[in-house]
Amino acid sequence: MLKLRSSMAGFSIIELMVTITLMAILVMVAAPSLSAYTENSKLRGVSESFMAAVQNARTEAIRRNQEVELVLTTDSPTAANVATANLSSTAGNWLVRVKTNDATPFTYDFVQGRSKAEGSGSEGTTTVQLSATANGSAVSKVTFKGVGQTDLGATWIVNFTSSTAACANTGPVRCLRVRVSPSGQAKSCDPLAASGDTRFCPT
Repeated sequence: MLKLRSSMAGFSIIELMVTITLMAILVMVAAPSLSAYTENSKLRGVSESFMAAVQNARTEAIRRNQEVELVLTTDSPTAANVATANLSSTAGNWLVRVKTNDATPFTYDFVQGRSKAEGSGSEGTTTVQLSATANGSAVSKVTFKGVGQTDLGATWIVNFTSSTAACANTGPVRCLRVRVSPSGQAKSCDPLAASGDTRFCPT
C-alpha cells in the first residue's frame, strides 16, 4: 500500500523548479522572433491597406471619368474631414476623395478613409511609419485622372518603416514600399530585396 502511494506522488519541488526554468529560457529565446514577427505583420497589414486605397482611387477615377485624389492627412480620415487641407507626406491617415467643383473653396465627395492604426491591427497608436516622395521631394497627394494616370509625372514612392526596429539587412524587420507609376500602376515591394526576387523594387 505504501509503494502505491509513493508511485502516485506529484512533482517534487526540484522537478517543478527545473520545469519553470526551462520554460523561462524558452520564452526568452522566442521573444525576439515573436516581436519581429508581430512588427512584420503590422507593416504588411498597413502597406496592404494603403495599396488597396491606391487601387480603389484609380478604379474610381476610371469609373467616374473624373479626377480622384488620394491624400495623406493628419486629420481623422472621416467624411467630416473630406475637405481637409492638413496634408503631410508623413501622415498616418489617408483619404480618397473626388473634387465636385473647381472654384474655391473646393468641395469633395468622400470615397474612403483609413488610418495606419487600422491596417496594423491595433487601435490608437502604432509603430508603423509612412513617408511619401516623388523625384526625391516630399509629396502628400496624388491625383488620378479619368484615364487612370497620375498628375505627378514621376513615380510616387510611399515607404513603410518601423519606429521600433531597423529594416533588414541591419535589423529584423522587412520594411515595405508602395510604388505608383505615372501611368497609375501600383506595386507593393521590398526595397531591400535583390533583383530577381518577386518582392524586388525597380528603381
